[in-house]
Amino acid sequence: MTRASRHVAGRLPRRSTGMPSQPGAPEAPSASPAEVTGRPARLDRLAVVTVVPAVLALAAGLWDLGGPPPWRDEAATVSAVGRTLPQLAHLLQSVDAVHGLYYALMHVVAGLSGTAEVALRIPSVVAGALAAAGTGALGRALGAPRAGLYGGVLLALMPIFSRYVQEARPYAMTAAAAVGVTLLFLRVLRSPTSAVLAAYAAALTVLAYLNLFAFLVVGAHGVALILSRGPLLRWACAATPALAAVVPLAWLGSRQSAQVGWISRPEAGDVGRLAVQLFGDLGGATGPGVAPLTWALALFGLAYAAVVGVRRARAARRAEKLAETPTEERAETPAALMRLTLPWLLMPALVLLAASRALHPVYVFRYVFCCVPAAALLAGAGLAALPPGLAAAVLAAWLGLSAPGQFATRGPDGRQDDPRPVMALLATEAKPGDGVLFVPAKVRKYEAVYPSVFGRLRDVALARSPEQDGSFPGREVGTRVLAARLDGLRTLWVVGHTGKNAMPARRRALVARSFAPAGRWTFRGLFVDRFDLRHPHRSNGAGVGK
Repeated sequence: MTRASRHVAGRLPRRSTGMPSQPGAPEAPSASPAEVTGRPARLDRLAVVTVVPAVLALAAGLWDLGGPPPWRDEAATVSAVGRTLPQLAHLLQSVDAVHGLYYALMHVVAGLSGTAEVALRIPSVVAGALAAAGTGALGRALGAPRAGLYGGVLLALMPIFSRYVQEARPYAMTAAAAVGVTLLFLRVLRSPTSAVLAAYAAALTVLAYLNLFAFLVVGAHGVALILSRGPLLRWACAATPALAAVVPLAWLGSRQSAQVGWISRPEAGDVGRLAVQLFGDLGGATGPGVAPLTWALALFGLAYAAVVGVRRARAARRAEKLAETPTEERAETPAALMRLTLPWLLMPALVLLAASRALHPVYVFRYVFCCVPAAALLAGAGLAALPPGLAAAVLAAWLGLSAPGQFATRGPDGRQDDPRPVMALLATEAKPGDGVLFVPAKVRKYEAVYPSVFGRLRDVALARSPEQDGSFPGREVGTRVLAARLDGLRTLWVVGHTGKNAMPARRRALVARSFAPAGRWTFRGLFVDRFDLRHPHRSNGAGVGK
């Protein structure tokens, strides 16, 4: 058996001075043209392929970080992390156990910097920078540093990436963890020592505890390992204990499945939006966006890998005939990158979509956001295959197409709801002592985000606070107690989610008995109704009206 060969597309293989590769183990990365000539390219250095994407991701994440309005899920984060640890543990027993690790981490952050939205979003920005840097490192580890550099840059500047990097939720951390786990997976392929296997198993467990559905990445790794003819048994020895560690979380999450009861079965439109969002766009009305160009780059990268694979296979066969000694087949760098990224890109999303159609609806794009780095790396491979001048021009065009999405995600329509005009209205119009009702009760989460606004109002329906109840909405009083609390109020404000703006019939009748509608305001995702007392000088039953 000859030593492992290094060769560039279109050339005969050259013998390497390294040790022969072992059967089933992945090859060392193929040499770039600069390395073949002995002149290492400056752009291929580890510091460049990691630092440049990280800096760009930090800049994009910090740009107008306080601009996007805090939406309902971020309000849940504020409500959770502002509690004591016993109160947080009480909450996780009934809801959001799958986010327990994130809430615990953010509890520490809140203790250090408070619960202001910018302070709670900073960890996501840092995680986004790590994900972009890790994408560059992945490309370099696969022997394609230019693909890693371009992929990290594309990821850092994708509008969909900014969308999740600029919010106080676990999805940016999940993406960074998925990239880190995949880097460890490459170590498992190349050097499956006990320490590496243990680190991989631990990282998989952390990934799952950040986002349970992100654990599907381990299946993508299994497919990539089979395609690469890697050490399947050793990989299974690491993946199995991680799976065992995740089972309790999955069991507890299944007992709290009511919290995802709002998810509907995916339709054809959801599949279309998935294809747009995975490749960088928000999926909204922000113009053509970057997705079509990202698709084109990824497809070009796939075609280039196929052509290079064919040419190298032919060159290897010619070399074997000339030497009359069979050379050991090695996977080409482009093909190795494709074998890793394609399962990572497709498998988690397809599994969730299939489960949502056949079993129970669980698919939401943010649950597979951790697959976006794979799309960025694929597109980066396409850019790297272009001549440098053309690659720069295409990248410039891509940046121009990304601008509408970047502005949109930082605007008032960048999230599912916008509470700021609601708070401005209440701060201006509501008087201290006015009553407030929440429809549904979980809108009460905003009390934790805007205590200065709601602290002036009487929460007339609250029987037990969210902290005492171990929930987000708390526990509310019955109709009879609510009637007594409404007595004496001059103004009642109703704050609710649009689409869920119907009070229960008995409660609505109770309000209508004493109050008249005095105004309605509708904002993105939220509404406010004002009710004024019908007869301000109403007696207690003696005299007028008796």
